[in-house]
Amino acid sequence: ARPTICDSAALLSASRALQRATLRVADFESAIAGAGRGDFVFLDPPYTVRHSNNGFLRYNERLFSWADQERLARKALRLSRRGCRVLVTNANHRSVLSLYPGFFIQPLHRLSNLAGNPSFRGLETELILSSFPFSSDREASGR
Repeated sequence: ARPTICDSAALLSASRALQRATLRVADFESAIAGAGRGDFVFLDPPYTVRHSNNGFLRYNERLFSWADQERLARKALRLSRRGCRVLVTNANHRSVLSLYPGFFIQPLHRLSNLAGNPSFRGLETELILSSFPFSSDREASGR
C-alpha cells in the first residue's frame, strides 16, 4: 500500500560499496579480456533471439544478436579452459544449451513481472550454465 520509493540506507550502502569500483561501458570481450586462472566471471546477456519464447525478439536482435550469443559462448568456453570459474544465465532453450558443451546446467524457475501485458507474466524457467559443478546434487548434466 505504501511502497518505499527510496530506501536511503540501501542507497548509502550501495554508494559505499561502489566507492572502490570501476564502472565502464564496454563490449563484453574487452570487459573479460584480463580474466585469468582462479577468477570468477558472471555473464548475464540479453536472452536468446534464436526462438520466439521471449517477448523482446526485435529489441534483442538489435541489442545482442544470435552471433553475439555464439561469440559469448566461445569466450565463456575459452575462459573455462583458462582456469576461470564461469557462470552464465540465459533462456531455457535447446539452442542455448548447444552453445555450452561440457557446462553444468541448472534450471532456475522464477516469477516474471516484466511484461507490459499481464497475460505474459508468470513462472519462467531460465538456465544457469556453469563451468564448475554446482554444490547441490541436482546437476542436470555435467562433464
